[in-house]
Amino acid sequence: MPAPFQISVLNINISTWTPITVPFNCTSLAIKNRDLSNSVLLRTNPADSGTQDTLAPGAEQSLAVPFHRYRFLAGTQPIWLLATAGTGPVVLKFLV
Repeated sequence: MPAPFQISVLNINISTWTPITVPFNCTSLAIKNRDLSNSVLLRTNPADSGTQDTLAPGAEQSLAVPFHRYRFLAGTQPIWLLATAGTGPVVLKFLV
């Protein structure tokens, strides 16, 4: 079994939507924008602007499901990220 908690740092860019791939079955994931000057765009579908939200500089977005069943399955890509300038980075946190 993987560790119950994992932190990863990911560089993103302004031209390609970067998928967040879940490393193991988990109930919680968080995305922190470590860039203190530029926002990060988030989408649940990279081709649909109707699924877009903005993560402000230095802000963190948490997604948690308080059920015993896993919400985010290993290998899935629930969120896609795009830098508005620079390369991030973003900090990803996954919790079993």
